This record gives sequence, C-alpha cells and structure tokens, in this order.
Amino acid sequence: MVIILSYHRKMFLKFSSYGFLKNLRFFEPFLYLFFLTSGLSYFQIGLLIAVREGFVNVFEIPSGIMADLTGRRRVMAIAFLSYMVSFTIFYLFGNFLIFIPAMILFSLGETFRSGTHKSMIMEHLDRENMEDKRVEFYGKTRAASRLGSAISAVLAALIVFFWGGYNVIFLATLIPYSLGFVLMLTYPKKLDGETSENPRRDIWNHTVNSFKHLFSESHLKNMFLNSSTHDAFFKVSKDYLSPIVESFALSIPLFLGLAGEQRTAIMVGLVYFFVYLSSFISSMKSSDILKRVGNLPKALNILFYSLSGFFLLIGLTFNLNITIISIIAFLFLFVLKNIRRPMVVGYLSDYIEPQKRATLLSAESQLRSIFGVIIAPILGFLADFAGLDYTFIAGGIMLLVLGMIFRIKKSKSE
Repeated sequence: MVIILSYHRKMFLKFSSYGFLKNLRFFEPFLYLFFLTSGLSYFQIGLLIAVREGFVNVFEIPSGIMADLTGRRRVMAIAFLSYMVSFTIFYLFGNFLIFIPAMILFSLGETFRSGTHKSMIMEHLDRENMEDKRVEFYGKTRAASRLGSAISAVLAALIVFFWGGYNVIFLATLIPYSLGFVLMLTYPKKLDGETSENPRRDIWNHTVNSFKHLFSESHLKNMFLNSSTHDAFFKVSKDYLSPIVESFALSIPLFLGLAGEQRTAIMVGLVYFFVYLSSFISSMKSSDILKRVGNLPKALNILFYSLSGFFLLIGLTFNLNITIISIIAFLFLFVLKNIRRPMVVGYLSDYIEPQKRATLLSAESQLRSIFGVIIAPILGFLADFAGLDYTFIAGGIMLLVLGMIFRIKKSKSE
C-alpha cells in the first residue's frame, strides 16, 4: 500500500533526515584522541580549533548573504562538498600543518550550513502559517540529529575497534555526507527564499540593512552575545570528554585482554551513545520544559548559569580523581545545550525579519566563532600546563561572569 504524505510531513521528514545524516560524524567522539595520537599537544589542538572558528568568522556573513540572495539549496550543497574534501584530507594525512587547510574546508562547510538550514526551516513554517510552533518543530528536527549522533557513537566505536586507528572514521563519514548532498538536491525551490537577480549588486545594501536591524534591537543584540558566549564555551570544550573517558577506561580493571585503543573505543562509544541519546530526549522535550518554566528569558538565564555550574563540577571531580562524576557532568552539558538551543532559535525568530534570517543567524554563528578563536587556545594552553581539572574550573568562573553580563531580558512576544 502506497502511503501519501502531506507536504508538511514530507518536509518534516527531510529536515529530520538532514539532521540525522549531518550528525553521523563518526570522527567526533574520537577527534581529540585522533589529534593526540597524531602527535599534537593540547595547545596545537586549540590552535586548530581556533583556525576552524576563525575561518567560520571569515566565511559566516558571506555565506548567509549568499544563502539569502542566491539560494539556500545551492549553499547547502556546497557545504556538504566542502566537508567531504576536508574528511578526505584528515584520512590521508597526519600532520599539524596539513590539518590546517582541512580545518579551513571544514569551516567552509560549517558556515555554509549553519544559519542556512535553520532559515529554511523557518521559511517553511512561515509558509505553512506555523510561526507559533517554532520551538516545538525545531526541537523535534534537532532531536533527529541527536539520534544520529547516538547511533554514530556506537558505529564509530565499532569502526575503531575492528579496523584500528582513528583516521579511518573520517573515511566512513564520507558515506552519510554523500547522502546529505543528494538530499539537499531534493529540497523544494521555494525554500530558497526571495533570491536576487543581481546578488553582487545587492550584497552591500543587504548587509548594512541586516546589521542596522541587529543593533537597533537591544534585546536581540544582548541575546546574540549571550548565545554566542554560551555556545562557544560548549563547542570548544565538549571534545575534551574523550581524553577524560580514555583516562577512565585505562584506569579500571575491565577488558584487560584488549589493547588500550580497543578499551578506549568501547568506553568512548558507550559514553557518547548515552550522551547523545540523552541529548535526543532533551531536544524533544525543549518545548515542554519551556511551558513549565513559563518564561523564555528566565529559562535561558537558568540554563546559562547551569553550564557554569557543570564546568566547575567537571573540574573539581576530575581534580579529586572521581572521573565517573566528571563524565556524568559532561552528559548534562550536552543535555542543557540541546534544551537551550531551540529556545534560542525561537527567541531570535521573534525579532528577525524572514528575508534576513540566514544572514543574522549566520551573524550569531560568527560571534560564536570570534569567542571560540579566543577561548580554544586559552583552554588548550591551560590543559597542557595546568591540567584538564583547572581548565574547567577556570572556564566555569568565566561563564559565571559572562552570564551576569549578558543576562537576557523579556522577549518581544511577552
């Protein structure tokens, strides 16, 4: 029997499939371990992360403008191609200097993808007169990406366990990203938005008008700073989980007959599976939590301070050699991030005009990358010379101060 789906249902499945495929990043749970086994220090890793975030900064606004003025589907397809070239370089080589162009290509993929796909979702909801469902709809599509991450963690562990070496996971990631590229080609043309016949002529005016809108709204400007600092700390610190899990895996009397890399693969796979599974559930429940709190700015502020608290908990427990608590605290970092992100998108959508969404959502990512460029080398330096425990303690204190500075006020809809 042939099941005929409504247009809205088809698009929900496509948006969800995109998130699922995009998050089959088999390399992600093992990224820092891959760098460390390639001979890099934490400071060099921090520099690579700074390169990634720096070029996200360089590419971000042009990518949003291209998406708004030339068509979002085309920009998304370019993003997947950039990712695939980057993964190929990481698979073939193992040198710090060669990793730099690979990171630049990865940044290009991140920037062309980031705000663009969110703006396509919002365009769809606008056309379907479902503006009031933004938090719920985006939370559920984001949940599909978290489910992809959970499955990815298990598959990545199996790949490392049976094939050995961390570089092969970049080769495996080419498969879902090839499917993601094909998926982008099936998106309806109307999600491109109102494209320009002469995009070069309109780029300057579009940029100036978009940023006038940003700085004319004090709530929007403050939300951008709040969201960017929060997400930057999370993004540059989340991959420190794998070295912590490795130290735990090698310190417990389990799987002693296996090689160290295999023991690490099993433990990292298990931990990341539960991390991403909990993130999947939290993304699904974001709108429910918001309803219980009943106040969007209050919820965002509480979640910001919670991030600071868990940073401190990770640092203190790792210092006391209670590594299992550090790992559990990391799990909550991912949960909080995935509860918070749909709320941020919903808040920003109250202020951003539809035609400027890709540009201004990309501007948010650009601010995040600026903070990331600063934070990543600092955390890497601290990790090399003071240890991961004091790195997270320092990060928690910084987050506490920033949370007070960039406290969120009422949203436009309240």
